[in-house]
Amino acid sequence: MKPSKRLAASLVCGIALLLAHEANARLAADPAASKTPVNLFRYPPVKPCPDLKADLALMKGESGMVTITGTVTNVGKEDYTLDSVAEVIMNLAYAPQYSYAMTGVSDILVTSSFTGLKAGASISVRAAYQIPDFGGWASAGAGNAKRLFTLRIIKKDMSPYKPGEDCNAENNVLGKTVDYRDLKH
Repeated sequence: MKPSKRLAASLVCGIALLLAHEANARLAADPAASKTPVNLFRYPPVKPCPDLKADLALMKGESGMVTITGTVTNVGKEDYTLDSVAEVIMNLAYAPQYSYAMTGVSDILVTSSFTGLKAGASISVRAAYQIPDFGGWASAGAGNAKRLFTLRIIKKDMSPYKPGEDCNAENNVLGKTVDYRDLKH
């Protein structure tokens, strides 16, 4: 071991022994100190709340038919009581940029209103979409077009969620993409 490392190790051991000696001296001077309860910080109890979660399944059929099944589940511990909407939205993007914003094609395929959802309960929304000018399914990145299908859950008045209304609003949106060949591009 190098002399500098030996010196550092000796210094650390000396400090540890000094601190241990100081603690023993305090206990010897006041034996009741060892019986003093330690106050631990307690986090405030978390109030249970509802938590809506989006799930989405796509089934690709022949000739470009896509069957969409969206599920909204209250995975929270409390009942959800707000007037809300579950929507399935379709967006289109073409190669090479694959930008949904640049293409500007977006359609709401289905809107389903609901009021309240008991803890653990689910509702489903379904839609079918026929892709125009369909030339066949492609693996990811191999086609010249993509369709993004998104299930989103929002309050009917479109206001943001307040604390306690939905424990995790981040899981209220889920999107899935299908790649295909577009005959016109």
